[in-house]
Amino acid sequence: MTRIHFVTFAALSSASAFAQPIEASLDHVVIAVHDLKAAERVYSGLGFAITPGGRHPGGTQNSVIRFSVGGYLELLTPSDASLPGGSEVAKLLEHGEGAFESGLSIDSAEQAAHDLGAAGIKINGPTPGTIVRPEDKEPPPNRWWIIGFADDLASRPVFLIQYVRDPARPRPPAAPNPNTASSASALLIAVNDPDKAAAGYGNIGKLSPTEIKLPEFGAIAKEIILARGSILLLRPTDPSGPTAQHLKTRGEGIMGVRLGVTDLDETRRVIGKKNVSKDNQFVLVSPESAAGAWLQLQP
Repeated sequence: MTRIHFVTFAALSSASAFAQPIEASLDHVVIAVHDLKAAERVYSGLGFAITPGGRHPGGTQNSVIRFSVGGYLELLTPSDASLPGGSEVAKLLEHGEGAFESGLSIDSAEQAAHDLGAAGIKINGPTPGTIVRPEDKEPPPNRWWIIGFADDLASRPVFLIQYVRDPARPRPPAAPNPNTASSASALLIAVNDPDKAAAGYGNIGKLSPTEIKLPEFGAIAKEIILARGSILLLRPTDPSGPTAQHLKTRGEGIMGVRLGVTDLDETRRVIGKKNVSKDNQFVLVSPESAAGAWLQLQP
């Protein structure tokens, strides 16, 4: 559930230290698309099960791809570009489709706001949000609370979200994905300066002392370990590689997402020729085949 409809885009203060981080999990990645139905066909063709979404009061509509272990992908498009959310997504789409923000789930927005405030970090929210689904006969209740941050850092395209659970409307189990994708395991963010970028995550997650080589992206990454999943901050090592190209054409921001799968052989079979990986340890789908986002699928 993108926060773009309710709060200003924000990020954490780079002055914060990696101490007593908020317990946050990688929840979902938002992918802006020109045509929702066309994007649904693209992702269905990659072996993802599409769940119909609804319309946000801010002027957007979505569909989602849910994972059984945790997390989901949100395909988002403007429904009314005259409204703030629809206008912002429309402006993003002027530069092409692709992932642009991610929600990190938390247990309590009230507690997170208190902790961040006590650490001297300026925030926006908590702000309520909702979505209108086709089955709703009356105005829907509040379905989540969102916290954004006052500092705008392109290397920190995240927000915090607490869902409001309604016992009368339990969420059904996630439909199995034919490509066996079962979790959102890592967010891939291209950055110019990993040390500076990592400092901006001082109150979320834990900085790993070990860097990770990602030759498939022509990069090396610092890892922010979350309660579930992680955030990889990619610095280019190959001037002609995907990370360098992303920084050159789109600047810092989300390149894509790593997804956990339960059967890599089946994943490879379902993805077929859309797999551009030269490594048999994972399947890789390029932005040209996934509405502007890199998808890396591995056990």
